[in-house]
Amino acid sequence: MLIDLASVFIGLYGAYTNMVTVELPPHLKQAGHTQFLTNLSLLYSISVFALGFVAHLTGSPTLFTIKNNIHPIGLALEVIVAGVYWPLRLFFLELLTKDPSNFQLSLATDLSIHLMPVVSLLVDYLVFMPRWTISNNTALFFVVLLTVLYWFLLRYLVDVDHGASYPYAFMDVERDSQRVAVFVAVALVAFASFLYMRKVYDWVVGVTEEYSAEIDKKLK
Repeated sequence: MLIDLASVFIGLYGAYTNMVTVELPPHLKQAGHTQFLTNLSLLYSISVFALGFVAHLTGSPTLFTIKNNIHPIGLALEVIVAGVYWPLRLFFLELLTKDPSNFQLSLATDLSIHLMPVVSLLVDYLVFMPRWTISNNTALFFVVLLTVLYWFLLRYLVDVDHGASYPYAFMDVERDSQRVAVFVAVALVAFASFLYMRKVYDWVVGVTEEYSAEIDKKLK
């Protein structure tokens, strides 16, 4: 419960400092802060944390079930955000932003929106949650659905004919076919992350259960 509550507050801090106090450059300003996958994923993750806190507070089986079903999508999204952002941020900033020299984001905000969500979701999953109950087909459906929705959201928000640019430099390609390839790759990585995390859970829990059984045997 405490990890959910702490994550909500850290996430809200990151959302406020990044989405309210940070002024976007002219080529991004018109589309606003909701064009960034980081911000959308953060808001989703905050909802997961808040739901988890309320579920623990009330002991509601229904809320726990809902959280168990929406948590995997949040973790898959945050793995994408962290997995794409940090390598580009550290080594290839020009693929992240069109103006690397003016890239300004405080360390506290950076960690709050690009690292805390994935770490908190992963710890919550491996330590405090039961196995995911969502099926592979359902997870794939939601990954595809969210990818398509994000595509159309950007098409609606980003007015390239009037000088606007896509939120990330690696998305700012000449042809839509190239951009589709980027979105498909991201969706595939997100689904692969879901499958991998499910395997990791089975491995971690299996090792833990075997270790606990050995200790119990020795104590007896």
